[in-house]
Amino acid sequence: MKNPLIITIGREYGSGGREIGKALAERLGISFYDKEIITLAAQKSGLAEEFIAGNEQRIRSGMMHNFSATASYHNGFFSHHYLPLSENIFIAQAQVIRDIAAKESAVIVGRCADYILEGRENTINVFIHAPMDARVKRIMHLHNEDEAAAIKEITRSDKERGNHYFRYTDMKWGKAQNYHVCINSALMGIQKTVEMLADLAQIEER
Repeated sequence: MKNPLIITIGREYGSGGREIGKALAERLGISFYDKEIITLAAQKSGLAEEFIAGNEQRIRSGMMHNFSATASYHNGFFSHHYLPLSENIFIAQAQVIRDIAAKESAVIVGRCADYILEGRENTINVFIHAPMDARVKRIMHLHNEDEAAAIKEITRSDKERGNHYFRYTDMKWGKAQNYHVCINSALMGIQKTVEMLADLAQIEER
């Protein structure tokens, strides 16, 4: 029996990746997971949702922290007692993502889902990017910010996402070779990007 279809969405901040993922899920009639993963991870780990939301991309330095997180994740081990809380957050979210992939078709945004589901059949890993000027205009419009504030927010968020991805995958965030599809949303537009990915998903499902 074929696995449920999973589409993972990595995205630069301000590229419209979350909007694309949500619209794609609605078009395909499948579930959408972004911040919902925080709620499910909180239930699994016993940590507060607010704590997870505020700390899920924070990086703890040190080789031993990295080694313990990687070893515990790959061994399927989960414990509040032996790992830093940031590592417990990642492991809880990884377990949630694997649970989702085992039971239903879904679009999953961020959280290293492409790496967590590495090698899984019927999975499409997508990265959404856009030129800086397009992202700045989008953030200025969405958050009612001036240009300087938007650039600062984009720079900070991209750095956090890149560091988080590298920490848990040992791969470069946004590098084309790490994904099945990379799309410039400013070139395609939100709706055309959704349509293209929906067509790709239907081909994958055949």
